[in-house]
Amino acid sequence: MPNPKTKPNRSAPPTWALRLKMRRLQLGKGQEDIVAEAGDLMTQGWVSDVERGKVDLRNAGFSKVVALATALGWTLPQLQKETGIDLGIAPLTLVGEGSADVYPMQAARDLENLGLPVSHDAVAPGIKQPLLLQLDSDEMVGTGPASIRPGSVLHIDRAERELSEGRVYVIADEAGVHCRLYAQTRLGAVFRAENRTHEDIPAGDVQVIGKVVTVATDYSPNLN
Repeated sequence: MPNPKTKPNRSAPPTWALRLKMRRLQLGKGQEDIVAEAGDLMTQGWVSDVERGKVDLRNAGFSKVVALATALGWTLPQLQKETGIDLGIAPLTLVGEGSADVYPMQAARDLENLGLPVSHDAVAPGIKQPLLLQLDSDEMVGTGPASIRPGSVLHIDRAERELSEGRVYVIADEAGVHCRLYAQTRLGAVFRAENRTHEDIPAGDVQVIGKVVTVATDYSPNLN
């Protein structure tokens, strides 16, 4: 017969969960502090479940994970590195002067309220009004010199909005925010995707956010 004094065998939290808890304790924060800094995005019970490994961060929701990383003083790439959880965020290799937050593409719909960043990185030199956005679509994936992969960070100069053919810009229309190549066609000026499954966008239908000056990725597209 089982000994009634024997405690049930509970599995230990996974390593990634222990690292999250350790980070919180190193910062001198309680679970309630994490909740307070995240606003209405999470509860103390949710934080507790995360630290016990009962919540898989890969399925926790982007906003919650960003808020958790921010409350722990990490960027998303840092959280991914420190915990070993693959969030699908590629490490960035940037060389430049100054630094700025990196935001999701759709954050540019409201430039006065960009929301929470996904990372923080060095800014390429020479940009007057920097805006760093992480490309989240395949519209610029192609075989041309301006092909840009999803996950790349676009270094945008908001002071550069005068259009030049063959240059890449970030634009916004009713459908959202796009990264496109400016081109003159027989039907007029358009913003064209490298991925030709995406239709051209007439230049007169958009707001120009700024010119893409350079791209941080694992390869270097020619934007000239």
